[in-house]
Amino acid sequence: MIIMCRRTFMKNAKLNWVRLPIDNLENCRELGGYETKYGQQTKWHSFLRSSDLSGIEEKDIRFLKEYGVNTVIDLRRKNEIVKAKNPLSDTDFVDYHNIPFITDTISDITKYYGKDQELTVSEFYIQLLNQKDSVKQIFETIHFAKEGCILFHCRVGKDRTGVLALLLLGLAGVRKKDIIANYEVSYSKLESLHDFKQEDTSLPLSFLYSNREYMMTAYEFIKNNYGTFEDYLLSTNLNPEIIEGVKARVIHDYSPHKLELN
Repeated sequence: MIIMCRRTFMKNAKLNWVRLPIDNLENCRELGGYETKYGQQTKWHSFLRSSDLSGIEEKDIRFLKEYGVNTVIDLRRKNEIVKAKNPLSDTDFVDYHNIPFITDTISDITKYYGKDQELTVSEFYIQLLNQKDSVKQIFETIHFAKEGCILFHCRVGKDRTGVLALLLLGLAGVRKKDIIANYEVSYSKLESLHDFKQEDTSLPLSFLYSNREYMMTAYEFIKNNYGTFEDYLLSTNLNPEIIEGVKARVIHDYSPHKLELN
């Protein structure tokens, strides 16, 4: 009898991973590696966008620590956290912040916009962008976070997380097509979206997908109403120095002084 053994290799946390190789975390991805209008690229090991981490194991926690994660921004509501606690909140190497991006449930919001499901998802994203107090608090938290990798997440890592990724990549000057492509990847491994639908039968089917039109609507909302991502963030009453500080965390080797010299 021949017994086939599958070798298990340790994942190298020092590498740049587009999607982090964590079996129990289905949608944890980098914001690093995108070209920006400043002639640089977005910084690796600086921001991770993710689905909820309630299913990760001790080995996964070690990997995230080695990857450089030391700040977590949890965008979920309190009742979501009770059902699926983030285990990183109990570690000694992570500063954990719970900043709910929106207080209403998705089901509540869909009632406001009728049965047009395409409109519902797009309007939900605009609702998120109108949560300016939350956006201000999130960006202040990012600015004052200690040096290292910031992981931000919601339930499935698509909607609230996707809008925050839009703001960070847009601020960095990443091209629209790359921002949209980053969003579209969310659907590829999100089995939990279907579990989400089973739990909430009132949830429109459109919320199970990451159609490019949804994020394009959010992108155009900012451009049409504010002109730039910087001006949108200024409308939340953020200090300009904080906006520049966040930009420096997103962009590799970014410095306003260097831009002036160029």
